[in-house]
Amino acid sequence: MVMTIAGISLLAGGGFWLNSAGQNAASPPPPAMQRTTESPPPTHNGPQIAGAFALIAPEHAARALRDAGYSPSDQARILAGIKRKEYRLVNLPFFDAGGHGGAVSVQSGPVTRIVPLSQKPVSVLLPILVSGEVQVNPASDPGMAGIAAGALTILGPMELPAIHRDEYLTLTVIAQ
Repeated sequence: MVMTIAGISLLAGGGFWLNSAGQNAASPPPPAMQRTTESPPPTHNGPQIAGAFALIAPEHAARALRDAGYSPSDQARILAGIKRKEYRLVNLPFFDAGGHGGAVSVQSGPVTRIVPLSQKPVSVLLPILVSGEVQVNPASDPGMAGIAAGALTILGPMELPAIHRDEYLTLTVIAQ
């Protein structure tokens, strides 16, 4: 699936480049000195992956949050957001894809959960926007090989790129 997304992105990017190269050939050269007020794009210290994960129905959210070990105040805050339809509750199962163990920190908005990786998937419940970003950081020493986590999407297991010290992985999560 990752290769499919990468292939589609590559083809789309190449088509855009070819299309924009043909249009820019007739345009005049840019001025020698140009002032901009736009800030530079933020730097990203790791790969970005997209995946579709299982949605927890709003009527089952309270029990799922209780079972997942959220504090009563976190449960109330998350349930209020679900009721206002600000975000949805998503189940993101993570596993150790590299066989090296370790732990990752999984963050979505104000919620951060530490996930110990093992061969058996560990479910993480996170509130996200309908399509939101989840950041995965190494929570233990990644060593030379890095931490190779995997995630179970609705399409099956997906191996995520290894993350090293001072890197993170951004997952674009689609709640379905």
